[in-house]
Amino acid sequence: MIKNSKKNQTLRTDLPIHNWYQFVLGFPPHLVRDYIKKFEIRKEDLILDPFCGTGTTNVESSKCGISNYGIEANPISYFASCVKTKLNLNLEELSTYLKYIIESTMLSFKQFEIKDNFSFLLEGSPTNLHPYSLNNIPRISEEKQKLIPNGFISDKPLIKVLIMKEIINSISDIDIRNFFKIVLANLIVNKAGNIGFGPEIYRTESKEDIDAINYFYTVAQKMIQDLELYKNSGEISHIIHGDSRFIDKCLNDHLLGKINYIITSPPYPNEKDYTRSTRLENVLLDFINTKQDLRNSKEKLLRSNSRNIFVRDNDGDNIKNFPNICELANKIEMRRIELNKNSGFEKLYHKIVLHYFGGMYLHLKSLKPYLAENAKLAYVVGDQMSFFRINIPTANLLAEIADSSGYEILEIELWRTRLATATRQQLNENVLILKNR
Repeated sequence: MIKNSKKNQTLRTDLPIHNWYQFVLGFPPHLVRDYIKKFEIRKEDLILDPFCGTGTTNVESSKCGISNYGIEANPISYFASCVKTKLNLNLEELSTYLKYIIESTMLSFKQFEIKDNFSFLLEGSPTNLHPYSLNNIPRISEEKQKLIPNGFISDKPLIKVLIMKEIINSISDIDIRNFFKIVLANLIVNKAGNIGFGPEIYRTESKEDIDAINYFYTVAQKMIQDLELYKNSGEISHIIHGDSRFIDKCLNDHLLGKINYIITSPPYPNEKDYTRSTRLENVLLDFINTKQDLRNSKEKLLRSNSRNIFVRDNDGDNIKNFPNICELANKIEMRRIELNKNSGFEKLYHKIVLHYFGGMYLHLKSLKPYLAENAKLAYVVGDQMSFFRINIPTANLLAEIADSSGYEILEIELWRTRLATATRQQLNENVLILKNR
């Protein structure tokens, strides 16, 4: 039995592949396994995670030999899910290219008189890959620099990241290139950046410099060892970059009536800006290059915080006939007025509730045609008190929407409780279990 305080932590035995790159607000692999067992999912079944994040459900399903699909809107999370579910890479080639990246990085650092420690002995047979030094230190545009929150990365670590990225981008094999880009994403988040999570992202003390080569080499070697463990899992994952409010725009018609199970955790209605939590790696790895790219990314997300609410949004129109949701939104707005809170963000709080549940209504309606008869669905969602400390019973309200959309409510199962930072109260994190009817 896992203690409540440990339930959302990745178990030591689950680290392979999952810890290549993880979203801090994701759920743990053992939760996916619990529902694979609870639902008695077989290898011939098909699992979908419509809010797949960095691929926890997909990786765990693949480890169990179960075919699976994932849908994700955040560019870096989508990319990570793709890489983490491609398990049949040639290990010898990966080791050869790792040597090439390390030696090219060392030559480039020497060329530009950049100090960095490397304490490993590189092994490997001669290849036709010839390490090289960059001619110039790479830079990022002024526009991209403005997209990175102030102080999230210091100058010397940034230069090292950009040099390594350019060397990795010189690899012609896209699967191998992508594998090492995830190594670099890991380095950006866990080594180079001045960032921490609590769970919101925050700026930490600035790092004047880092030993980038040692870290990159160590992580890459461990990832290659992970592939050795799971290289026979097969290519049974399909990851789609899309908006899960509109499943028909994400999945092909051949999947109509074919999905047997959903195991997922959509965003919760709160003030966590998911794009800010991944901004550094999204920008440095070229997934977001302009303000318009950032806006496009936000527009594909379920409306769950004030940073991704837009003037033309109308998702809230879908839940006008749900009095409990409408009354909750009105209560939040009345509390704002009572407290004389007039910032632009605070004026959006009641709209977040409407658009969030309206977006989930769109999701559940558009998903239904793709579900097999008697398909079972597990949605991990948490109660919230982010908006003027008014409780949002997320699972219960989603159950009302699901019932109206033709789903049977099987159970609202308490998974764990968590301490709300603002109120110091314990809030429920539940699993809403549905059945297609």
